[in-house]
Amino acid sequence: MIKNLNKNKILFYGYGNPGRQDDGLGVFFIDELIKYIKKNRLKNIYFDTNYQLNIEDALEISKYDSVIFIDAAKKIKKSFNFKKIKPLEINFYTTHNMLPENILFLCIKLYDKKPDAYLLTIKGYKWGVNEKPTEKALKNLKNALIYIKKLIKILYK
Repeated sequence: MIKNLNKNKILFYGYGNPGRQDDGLGVFFIDELIKYIKKNRLKNIYFDTNYQLNIEDALEISKYDSVIFIDAAKKIKKSFNFKKIKPLEINFYTTHNMLPENILFLCIKLYDKKPDAYLLTIKGYKWGVNEKPTEKALKNLKNALIYIKKLIKILYK
């Protein structure tokens, strides 16, 4: 997984729309993780959020050794999924479909930087407008937080 976290600059990047129920899980995750990082006074861990990924994010992630993207997902079987990602060339005409793998590709192509990149997806169920996240999705978010906190504890030993 991620090696020497305490010596590297790591970015946690949550994205999604908090005003659309479970779509905001990535942003909600960041809100909770910030509290944990501040409470434990951990260094070299940074955060960013947005409604969706943008081409400009390639420049942002080029500044870090590792990046973990966090997003809601409908089509996963478990409560969350964590995996290393590989660069993927962009082959569409709208940034609304931008994937973390596309951002990584642009980072390499434009800035000659290749941070270790991971994707944490958290299972969501509903995407209604101006609604609170579902209880099941918040439970999945809690499980994902527990996993990442354990990972951080291991790496900070």
